Amino acid sequence: MALRLLVAQSPAERDAARQVEAQVFLQAFGNTPEVMEQEYGPYEARSRFVVVIDDQSGAALGTARLIVAAADPVKTLLDVAGEPWQLPVADSLGTVGLAPGTVWDVGSLAVDPRYRAGAAGAEVSVALCHGLWRYARNCDVPGLVTIVDDRVRRLLRAMGVPWHPMVGAASRPYLGSPASTPCVLVAQMAEEEMSRARPDLAPALVHGMFRSITVDPADLAPSRGTVVPQAEPADRPSLPPRRDTTGWRPPTSRRTELFANPPGA
Repeated sequence: MALRLLVAQSPAERDAARQVEAQVFLQAFGNTPEVMEQEYGPYEARSRFVVVIDDQSGAALGTARLIVAAADPVKTLLDVAGEPWQLPVADSLGTVGLAPGTVWDVGSLAVDPRYRAGAAGAEVSVALCHGLWRYARNCDVPGLVTIVDDRVRRLLRAMGVPWHPMVGAASRPYLGSPASTPCVLVAQMAEEEMSRARPDLAPALVHGMFRSITVDPADLAPSRGTVVPQAEPADRPSLPPRRDTTGWRPPTSRRTELFANPPGA
């Protein structure tokens, strides 16, 4: 395999990223294609994919979906403003010097189970973490937010990736995960934190030096990942009703209202 870390640009690269994302989330959390469409479809035009791809086959070994900031809140902030967390988002982010309209959202992180074990498999996960941080820095993004399964969060912390729980957030069931925690990463502080926590991994996490994965700075440039919105086909079939997930959240319109007017405000 000829592995490369990049921000997906071509339709084939984006499709490969979505395929491994869908495969992992179905297997790990029971999220069907219909659920994935309900949850991520509204953010498709704002999604950019950091991906480790096999240049020979075109397959993605792992990917992370970034949802960029816009006039509307990113998915994580919209979700944590409602049930079950009901966080005062602006206040929580303000404690680490961030504002809701400036952060990007790591909407998903997925690695093909076949490439999780051994040194080569670990490189895929580390490469995705490097790509997320480096691309965010290249795009002048001050911070990232996510809702991460607690098992994955423990692995990320062991790798030295500084995802910290959002102030006021506790672990709760979320979209098939029995326990997930809203977290924040301050981009400017991440390099120092990663180097201090795991100096042995700093060459990879911070500088993108890998044995089996090629990293070309041009592949993480801010110009990569943008898409031109396409008009919805007129005959697009309606989606089936959303299934009941383990973490109840109000519909998008209600979640937007909660974000703008949190309880107790």
